[in-house]
Amino acid sequence: MNRPLSLAVLALLPLAIGPLPAQARSITAQICGGGTIEIPIERDRQPQAPCTAKGCHAGSCRKKFDSTQ
Repeated sequence: MNRPLSLAVLALLPLAIGPLPAQARSITAQICGGGTIEIPIERDRQPQAPCTAKGCHAGSCRKKFDSTQ
């Protein structure tokens, strides 16, 4: 009876720990001349705030259809 309980706790251990921190990654590209170049990938940037209604064409700022015409 103790074995199923310890197996259940062991199965839930990754959920309690959470994801491990990701290492810095980069893309390695080969150049036609025979060399290579590494391009770093940065994913720590915060997403940009949505644009304001004045700057984009939101549905609320468009002309309304006039059915009397």
